[in-house]
Amino acid sequence: MRSGNYRLRTALRENLPEPLAALIPKGARDCGNHEWYKSAEQTWRCYHCKPGLTHTVPWDEREIEARRLEAGAMKIRAGVLQPTREKVSH
Repeated sequence: MRSGNYRLRTALRENLPEPLAALIPKGARDCGNHEWYKSAEQTWRCYHCKPGLTHTVPWDEREIEARRLEAGAMKIRAGVLQPTREKVSH
């Protein structure tokens, strides 16, 4: 688990059944180390705190590409996608 305020709360919300997780809200103050998710077309929110909100993409181009690659790898591991191999002609 990464360090920062409210990480324990987030871990509990992720692992408890929904009715219990709802009893553990996000932190009210800025966590100081945001981890973002896209909640709407142009809205990103922090997993850990309520003040963590932005309407601009919170990652640079390298981070965006790394996230795309990781998402693809996760789909392959889950069996959702099949890896492709380029054919080399001689």
